[in-house]
Amino acid sequence: MSRALAKWTVGGVIAVVICALGLVRSTGEEARPAVPVRPTLVPEVVYSDDSLGWVVDLGLAGGRLVGIDALLDPSVHVFDLGSLERLASYGRRGDGPGEFKDPEQIVPGGTDSPDEVWILDGVHQRLTRLSLDEIVTGSLVEPETFQMDGPNAGSLVRAPDSHWFAGGWITGGRVARYRPDRSYDRTILGFPAGAAAPGMTLLQAYESRVVADPAGGRLAAATLLGGLLEIFDYDGASIAQAAVPDAFQPTWRQGRSRGGRAVMSLGPETRYGFTDLVATERRVYGLFSGRSVAEPGTPWATTQVQLYSWDGAYLGTLQLGRAAEAITVDASDTWLYASGPDPEPWVGRFRLPKP
Repeated sequence: MSRALAKWTVGGVIAVVICALGLVRSTGEEARPAVPVRPTLVPEVVYSDDSLGWVVDLGLAGGRLVGIDALLDPSVHVFDLGSLERLASYGRRGDGPGEFKDPEQIVPGGTDSPDEVWILDGVHQRLTRLSLDEIVTGSLVEPETFQMDGPNAGSLVRAPDSHWFAGGWITGGRVARYRPDRSYDRTILGFPAGAAAPGMTLLQAYESRVVADPAGGRLAAATLLGGLLEIFDYDGASIAQAAVPDAFQPTWRQGRSRGGRAVMSLGPETRYGFTDLVATERRVYGLFSGRSVAEPGTPWATTQVQLYSWDGAYLGTLQLGRAAEAITVDASDTWLYASGPDPEPWVGRFRLPKP
């Protein structure tokens, strides 16, 4: 799958029809509401290197910053939190233990294993558990792999009660719940009322990122191709529809894959919404684009980070000094870490305004 189709499902295995001719954007720039922004945040530290490839996700674990590279070998990069210098890298393309085809999501280890990270591989639909200490010290790395069960997960989070929740291409909805042993339980968040389309269409149109409140009890899901952010409990019961300034439903035309399967057809009227989502106990941070998928370059990369409370209230927008495609935030809401593709692959650290 090309970068212009989806950021979270890098290297996806089904084709999507692109309608680029004769289409008119359904929402003009003049129709979008003004978004209040705070002063631009300039990165205090930046590490940049072509060998980073394409860092599509970031996470914090074991006092380090971790990034996953969806383009080059190796696939997992470990950075020092202060200098952002790269401490070590690990992984390669392949099908065996410690190898990846489509690394796309980092899940930090729990309180009992802060040194661990879990890497979700979209093509293999499996988790690989890694020790950061083993990677950084150069000792023998002994990865463990666990097959995912159930719908095609493209976004994964472990809640404080040890259940797992996934967004992605979820059968019958947007968010699925998994038991602590990672076995599929059920889909808990369906499609919006009235949304109907055949085949894979709705699964692609409403692909969502899901995050958990570290304090427990709540989840948030944001739509990649829509301006939708929702707060709900572990059973999928709605708590709040977030007050997104530029709220919009996904826009598509019905298409067909080469094999005749019903899929979502994209064109210039289709826009990126939330291209990344992270959470702390105080806030939900949404990286928001709003740009057409047909724009040149990397239209999912953006300088806007929208802030929300766990009650869905919109708290304002942070403006980054660089366009980012992945973010993560420390538990104290002091530092935001980001990655981006231009002018060459980079990771950076931004000091957040005090809440």
